[in-house]
Amino acid sequence: MSRKLRLSHEELAVLCEQVALVLRAGLPVHDGVEALCENYKGTRFEKGFNTLSITVMETGSLTTGFKEAGLFPDYLIAMSEIGEKTGELDVVMEELSMYYDREAANRRSIKSALFYPLLLIVMMALIIGVLVTQVLPIFENVYGSFDSGSSAGWMNVAVSFGKATLIAAGVLLLLVIILLVVIKLDSSQKVLQWLQNAIKPLRKLEQKLSAARFASTLGMMLRSGFPLEESMELIENLFTNKRLRERVSLCRKKMDDFVSFPDAVGETGIFEPLHCRMISVGFRAGQTDRVMSKLAVLYDEDVNTQIGHLVSIIEPSLVALMSVIIGAILLSVMLPLLSIMSSIG
Repeated sequence: MSRKLRLSHEELAVLCEQVALVLRAGLPVHDGVEALCENYKGTRFEKGFNTLSITVMETGSLTTGFKEAGLFPDYLIAMSEIGEKTGELDVVMEELSMYYDREAANRRSIKSALFYPLLLIVMMALIIGVLVTQVLPIFENVYGSFDSGSSAGWMNVAVSFGKATLIAAGVLLLLVIILLVVIKLDSSQKVLQWLQNAIKPLRKLEQKLSAARFASTLGMMLRSGFPLEESMELIENLFTNKRLRERVSLCRKKMDDFVSFPDAVGETGIFEPLHCRMISVGFRAGQTDRVMSKLAVLYDEDVNTQIGHLVSIIEPSLVALMSVIIGAILLSVMLPLLSIMSSIG
């Protein structure tokens, strides 16, 4: 089955910004969409954008056009519908542009964090491969001419160890490549959630990303004119992350039981205690939307910091591991040589 065409986060950010500019300029939605379609002529997205243009012209609804085009994520479609209902579509589009900019930055950070370990694993596999296939056979022939049992034993150890390490490096390399492919695919949510649950640092990273997305979405909806209670009800269906959806659902139920929004958010653990106090102050001041936008930025920055920290741990660890493995292989080659030299002496 062919993969469904989707615009990247970078492309979505640019498109939302362009739509916001068109709407703020007072141009009809269809005229703006038609101008956008010109940018995608001759690309693989041309058919989808033509469908978007025709649908908007027939219905006058940008949301319906997004649905029919088949190029846009459910989140963008849902937020566009909210913008049309509230009459704040230009505000929603501008917020979506910033949201997808942040999402694109997060993805770039994650890919960058995986790229350097991948490069080190490739280097390790190449070096060990050269040692096992080119260098060790030469020493094996040399030691074989001395007819030394201990030398042959050491060489067997070196070759076996080298081959085992080469296989391990190959498996590790394959896993990293699969992970990079999974991150790129739209259907990767279940796999990524399993990885996040299985690996503690990734679990913490996922919690912060979820908090950033919740804060960003809620702030966007509040600025678009939606009441807090209705925003919480709509938000629950926007997220694909199961854990976040459960927490939002629990938070909404607490609010239905007359628990205040800051207390409900604090009890469900979506945000850290310090940030819950910020929400409490903002809620009392009637500035919940601003606090949410600020928290979205803070959590995104924290995510980038954590990714950098993980890279700073992984890179030297791989370098140290590579040094130990190569050193062990070379040592197993040199020990028989020392034994032969001492016997000659």
